[in-house]
Order: sequence, then C-alpha cells, then structure tokens
Amino acid sequence: MVGGERNRKKRILLLMREYVLGGAETQFRFLIEYAQQHGWNLDVLIEHDLHGDDASVREAQRRLTDVAFYELAGGRVDGRMFVGVMRHILRHHFRGRYDACLIYYPLDLMFAPFIRASGIPVIYSERVDAQAIADSPYLQWCLRCCSKILANSRCAKKELEALTKRHVTWIRNGQAAVPQLPLKTDRRIRRILVPARIAPPKNQLLPLQYLRRCPDTERKIVFAGLVEDKAYHGRLRQFVRKNGLQDKVEFLGQTADMAQEYRKADLVLLPSFAEGTPNVVLEAYLYGRPVIVSDINVERDIVPDPSLRFGVNDAMGIGECIRYVQEMPEAAYSHMIAKNRRIVLKNYGIEQMAERFYAVLSG
Repeated sequence: MVGGERNRKKRILLLMREYVLGGAETQFRFLIEYAQQHGWNLDVLIEHDLHGDDASVREAQRRLTDVAFYELAGGRVDGRMFVGVMRHILRHHFRGRYDACLIYYPLDLMFAPFIRASGIPVIYSERVDAQAIADSPYLQWCLRCCSKILANSRCAKKELEALTKRHVTWIRNGQAAVPQLPLKTDRRIRRILVPARIAPPKNQLLPLQYLRRCPDTERKIVFAGLVEDKAYHGRLRQFVRKNGLQDKVEFLGQTADMAQEYRKADLVLLPSFAEGTPNVVLEAYLYGRPVIVSDINVERDIVPDPSLRFGVNDAMGIGECIRYVQEMPEAAYSHMIAKNRRIVLKNYGIEQMAERFYAVLSG
C-alpha cells in the first residue's frame, strides 16, 4: 500500500468518547490498528465521558507503540472536557500542528468551531442516523464548521445531505473476517443473543416484553454488552424480577469471547430505535447466524427481507420473525446464511474502510 508512506506526512487527531463502548468505538479501534500497521501519524485523545480509567487503553498503549494515546477525565457538563481538548490542541500546535481532527460523537461537534479557529480542519463521521443533528439547530451550525462530513450508512448520507445541502461521503464499516461457525443441526430457536451496549436507544426492553407475553416459551434471551446507562440497566433488571423472567434472561456485560456467544446462539436480535450500519449484524453474518432486526431505515439496507424485521414497539413481531426463521426450508436457510457472509466479505473489509478514511484524511 503506497498510502501508508504518504500518510506519514499527515498528523491526525482522533477524538474518542471512550476507547471501548459500542459499535462506533469498535470501528475506530480497527482504524487505529490499521494506522499502527501502516505507519500513520495518529494521535488518539480519549475523553472518558462515561467510564474514567480503562485498562483497555493501557493495553493498547503497550501494543500500539506508533500511535500516541492521550486521556482526559470526562467533565462534559462542567466544561472540563472542553478545556482539556483545547489545551491538548494548543499544546500540540507548537509541536507540529495537526493536519486534521476526526470526530464522531454528535456532542463533540461543539468543539468544531474552536478547533477550526485553531487552523485545523475538522472532519465529522456520523455513526448513527443523524437524528441528533437534525433535532439541534446548534449542532447543525457546528457541523457547518466541519470541512468534510462522512456517514457509515446510505440512510445517514441521505439525511445529512438533505440537512446540509452538502456532499457527504459514505464509508462502509469494516469487519474483521472470521471463520464461519458450523450451522446448527437443530433448527429450534432457544437461545437468542442481543449483542449491544445497554442503553435506551438499543431498546432492550422490547425483547423482555416479548418474553413476558409468551410465558410458556422455552427461549432464553442473552444480553451481551457494556452498560452505558446504569439507570436503564436497573429498569431492565427490575422488569425481569417483577415478571419472573430470571430463568429466561441473562446479562453478560462486556464479553471478551463473543465468538463463543455466537457459537451458542441460535439467533441474533437487534431491536434498536436507531442505528448506523450495525456491526453486530455484520459480525453475525460472518459467523453464520440468522439475524432479526427492528424495522428502521438503516436496517432495511442490510436486512432487506421484511419478514426478518419487526416494529420498534411490536414485541409480538419478534415472535413472528423467530417463527419465520425457524420454519424456513433447509435449502433457503443455508442459502441465506451463505449469501449474508458473502455480502460482508465483499463490501465490509477493514482495509476497504481504512483506505477510504485515508483518502478523506489526506485529501
């Protein structure tokens, strides 16, 4: 790759809300790994908006020695984070100014006018559906201070272009290739995996409502993901206790060995209210597991069969989708699994994603 050498001349700052949190952070960790391998001049500033000290950052610092990691101590509400970001930029301004600053969290757009005033082009990478920006005139004004706008789904690209009247570059997510797991010989769906951080936009309450309305089902729902919203997590656990679902629900938290969870799962479920291109759907496709999702715009591109989608408030629609998958003829089921994997391998490679980011950052 010739781009790796050229990119040594560019100094890039990446602002991350946390190093490990959700799908967006997964994508940027892929990008950081790629930067290490190809000699990019990359600094990563981790805000610690939610979790404070993170052992995964220490591990990354030890392993990714060509990437410079810096950390803040949160403080978005009281202004300490803003001071920390600007202090970092000004300090490094005299050591060799950044050629670009890449941000992805909508509230970080508030930094864009000040970063641009420092002479640094700001690039915004939308990771969900642009609704937060559409709902905020102030964030729309901040977005105008960005030199380039990116989106990770066709849906978000269209929304942002309609909102800004500007070109938006669509960069598909990247996904690490993994071996396909053996298909289950028993097609009954009894263990359902919900791999997502615990937060209201992920709508984990809906599958619990499905279980409550199907008291005789032998199915078990397994939630695997970091707890972002502790109050919401508490509500989910309270719902489980109140409705006697303890034997049918498991909360794993952040899980290191997701391959094992995909191996045990009969089905992957994503009930979100809003998404960007969902990493967990791509991951499930690669592992060879069927997926059902909420019927939102971005999911329709990646899960085109309407029989695999349910309304965001339709608990019993989950059951209909499960029944559809379980009753698929064997040949149709095998064809679906194989086709899903081919689509990801063809269109969602990490190198493809990283090269597209390089083209934007170095332009």
